[in-house]
Amino acid sequence: MSAAGSTVRAEVLLGTLGSVLLGAGGWGSGALPRGVPDGLWGRPGEALQCVGVAVSYAGLVLLMAAWWRLGTRVADGAAVGWRPLRTALWCWALPLVPGPLLGSSDAYSYLAQGALAGRGRDVYALGPAALGGPLAANVPGMWHDAPAPYGPLSVAAARAVVAVTGEHHVVAAALGLRLVAVAGLALLVWALRRLAEASGPGGAGAAGALWAGALNPLVLLHLVGGAHNEALMLGLMAAGLLAFRRGRWGVGTVVLTAAVLVKAPAVVALLCAAAVTVAGRDGGWRRVRRAAGIAGVAALALAAGVAGCGQGWGWLWTLRTPAEVHTLLSLSTDTGRLLGWAAQGLGWGTAAGAMTAARLAGLLVGLGAVGYWVRCAPQAGAERATGVALLVLVAAAPVAQPWYALWAVVPLAAVSWRRLAGRGARAAVVGLTLVVMPSGQGPTWASGLAAAAGAAVALAAVVRWAPKGRPVPVPDAVVPRAAAKAPR
Repeated sequence: MSAAGSTVRAEVLLGTLGSVLLGAGGWGSGALPRGVPDGLWGRPGEALQCVGVAVSYAGLVLLMAAWWRLGTRVADGAAVGWRPLRTALWCWALPLVPGPLLGSSDAYSYLAQGALAGRGRDVYALGPAALGGPLAANVPGMWHDAPAPYGPLSVAAARAVVAVTGEHHVVAAALGLRLVAVAGLALLVWALRRLAEASGPGGAGAAGALWAGALNPLVLLHLVGGAHNEALMLGLMAAGLLAFRRGRWGVGTVVLTAAVLVKAPAVVALLCAAAVTVAGRDGGWRRVRRAAGIAGVAALALAAGVAGCGQGWGWLWTLRTPAEVHTLLSLSTDTGRLLGWAAQGLGWGTAAGAMTAARLAGLLVGLGAVGYWVRCAPQAGAERATGVALLVLVAAAPVAQPWYALWAVVPLAAVSWRRLAGRGARAAVVGLTLVVMPSGQGPTWASGLAAAAGAAVALAAVVRWAPKGRPVPVPDAVVPRAAAKAPR
């Protein structure tokens, strides 16, 4: 085996060890359910929770160090092919499959909504509290009475999982939902390679796209570990963009409409792909016919999907539900807080009014960016236009979560993975990965110190056993931000 191949193998093993530790730590520090027998995702005492946090953060640091080093090798033109990176992906993803949810309790909300739909109730009018039972008991309190903000296909997937596992088997249902996420990841990997090869030279392009878009720690932690419905949305989005790139706009329209039925932001990809396809036709009349054809297919697919899922059109009015939460990652919300403090201090108005104005302005900026990049899509390409538009939308939106960054990262990985391999972009991924505790809750002093200790030990190990003769690029942000925060 060559020296380069041996090093890649060592990095794959390093990441695998990190994934194993992350998954193992989740048994003490993950988003553990209530009412589950001890030993089966049961909730441990505070001491074991802190041990789990330390082990999880040690695993995260090892996983991110391996990902960072692989990215450096791919960007430097080393002979890192598609096959070793695909092997790395599954070696890093599969250890997370049997463990508890990581980074968020949202999957419990999905399951409660699916169970409500299985009972024939309207999930766009009722919250999980109307369900009762163990699934509803594990939904975070702020969402107990909130209707589902997701598309009917996402609800249908959760409904199918609950139909197989039953409403009282919380662990089995969560594992079933994670298998749906893994299937979405597999579709994403399949489409991402072909998108990268279709948009430029193969080889390093496909490998780079896989490194940036699928091996990404945010994918592993939140799409696999957290079983978020973004996995299914992004898999369908990538497959739909691929169909459009291959000239099969009818298939692409149906697949992208399915992605919209999972989560609404996928409509940006449909608009950008349609703009490219319509612009590619010669003559005004042909463009009108093609635009009408895409619109007609999308309308039929949307109507058929809504009818097939059986939940109606209420999801179009509940898309604003997540905005009820104020997240620190939302720039418009942070601006609203600052303006609110200033307004109250100077007597210019109320904090609530300043917050509303700032968030509305952020939303308008995001929507304006979407309109601009849809217009620019024929020149920029559907994937690049989709990625940049969604990046601005996420940055300016009233609510933002770390995994929302993947809406932009995945389409950009197919055509601009070298930009994502820059130190700034990689550091941003590291920071977004570390900013959320494994439980999805805010840190305490004990859990913050445990996170810092686990990360420090893993970082010391990476530096100590780095390959000789070449410095190991380690992200500056490996010290968890969570550890530096005061308890809430």
